[in-house]
Amino acid sequence: MNAYISIIAAVLAGIFTVITAYIAWKLKNVTDERARNLAIDKEQHDEKKKLYESVYTLFEQAIREIQLREEFTLTREFSDINAKIHLFAPEVIGEQYSKAHHLLEEWSILHHKASPRQMEVGERTITIIEAPDPTEQYKKPAMESFDELQEQLQKLIKLMRQDLNTD
Repeated sequence: MNAYISIIAAVLAGIFTVITAYIAWKLKNVTDERARNLAIDKEQHDEKKKLYESVYTLFEQAIREIQLREEFTLTREFSDINAKIHLFAPEVIGEQYSKAHHLLEEWSILHHKASPRQMEVGERTITIIEAPDPTEQYKKPAMESFDELQEQLQKLIKLMRQDLNTD
């Protein structure tokens, strides 16, 4: 009888050892999976944050180039950001980005028309002031368009912040 008890005890100990090892293995897999998912989520959040920073920076650079009447050099960057926004951002942000981008183009045209002509003379740039001012009719629409652009940019920034905070 004692022999059976010791055999049963050994078998039960072996079963418990196998069960314990199995449970530990399952828990480790679950923990590893959770850590992997957290790392992926963090990476996606960081990529989205970088994208949103690029969007804001690009709009600021474009506005500056337009205001200073510099040659517009950001066409390629806008194409890249446009694709990324529409692929990776929520649809509402893509729509707001499109509105802001459209307003930037509209304001750019009006700002150019509202600005006095400039002429290159040698290495100098001369601004030509005329009376009556042929640009007068474009000044108010350009200002209104700029104000609307700023309003839509603020909406875009708000949406991007909300999206980052929900991740």
